[in-house]
Amino acid sequence: MTPFVYLHGFSSTPNGNKGRFVRQWVEAREIAFHAPDLNLPAFETLTITAQVEAVEALVRGLPEPPVLVGSSLGGFIATAVAHRGSRVKAMLLLAPAIHFAGRRTTHPTWAAYRERGEMEVFHHGAGRLLRLGPELLRDLPNWLGEETWRLAVPTVILHGRADDSVPLAESEAYAARNPEAILHILDDDHGLLAPASLARLEAELDAAR
Repeated sequence: MTPFVYLHGFSSTPNGNKGRFVRQWVEAREIAFHAPDLNLPAFETLTITAQVEAVEALVRGLPEPPVLVGSSLGGFIATAVAHRGSRVKAMLLLAPAIHFAGRRTTHPTWAAYRERGEMEVFHHGAGRLLRLGPELLRDLPNWLGEETWRLAVPTVILHGRADDSVPLAESEAYAARNPEAILHILDDDHGLLAPASLARLEAELDAAR
């Protein structure tokens, strides 16, 4: 049976709201489920490279290609893993930050981070502010060019039209250049926790297995 791998977002953990929802759905059907902690090497020294390599190692150890369910930054990690050639059956991306590397290096919110090489971020898993060091900023140039990735992996994207964290335009651009991708625009925000959004998520999980 196809395993599912859930990839959480920035400043979060596998036990966030969407992570728990996906875990409960998958495990209720006795499907193998994996949700690695992507605060790697630690949140304070976070890099995209460490996250991608950890997921690649996980996927290599699975008996068959998994479905990757990526939320926000986890959506970017999923596409990066597929782009680098890992065996992936399908991807289900939830408000994915597909253009994270390029957008985050220029976004005004991160201007002070670029200047100082550190910033305080509220970490939802820790429940407090943590200091993000310069390692992420130094690593991002290794991941530029994601705007051109074209992946032959069946992909469903759920994105809220009221998302103020990740622009809907990122998912629209990805779907436009990837014929294997289907985009569902929902009446929701970045959380995608409205009843209709969760119902759509359940339907897509069922279709992917």
